[in-house]
Amino acid sequence: MSPTITIDREELAPFGPMISSIARRMIRDPELARDAAQAAWVAIVTGLETFRGESRLSTWVYTVASREILRTALHERTYSTRFLSDYFHGPERELPAEGGVEKEAWVRSMCDACLTGMLHCLDNRQRLAFVLRDMAGLGYDEISTVLGFEKDAARQMVGRARRKLNHFLRGECALVNPQAPCRCRMRTHVEAVDLPAEYRRLYATLRRANVWRASRELLPGDDFWLPLLEK
Repeated sequence: MSPTITIDREELAPFGPMISSIARRMIRDPELARDAAQAAWVAIVTGLETFRGESRLSTWVYTVASREILRTALHERTYSTRFLSDYFHGPERELPAEGGVEKEAWVRSMCDACLTGMLHCLDNRQRLAFVLRDMAGLGYDEISTVLGFEKDAARQMVGRARRKLNHFLRGECALVNPQAPCRCRMRTHVEAVDLPAEYRRLYATLRRANVWRASRELLPGDDFWLPLLEK
């Protein structure tokens, strides 16, 4: 048996934001997503002594995290793109009437929920494979290990997910395509705060820009996991 590898918990810190992002994209309910990310971190921290260096640290971390997140995502529904289009084309959303609501923060949170909703045209494992590739930037060899698929199967799964999502987003989302003929219930608000311009600026600086990776840069971080690393 290989000896246990000593890992400084500071080495785990860079994975924190991404694990939160993966949970958020996998699970529609924000509180359940946060619970799933926290469960993932508990499993990572408590299981760290079992890491023996037989794979990359990132592969081990994402394998443990994915197992916990998938457990919470078990009851997530999958929707057809037609159903999602009908929902997004509903009556325009109104800014909450409660005092103190900051419009730009509200618009960002609604767009965040929308992006997660769009990903639910994919089933859980296809969604996870896509997120690991296009958000976390994992190679297909790592994705195949994390999900227990053959490398070619992982590549094909991500390819199908990309085609489905890109076709949908090019016609439905102003963040991806400002010329899209979308009738999104949030479009007026999104254009009012010029959120598409922020995405375009990010596209100009990110090496491999896409709406999923750019969204991580525009949304507030959640560092609840840091205290776990200090224990």
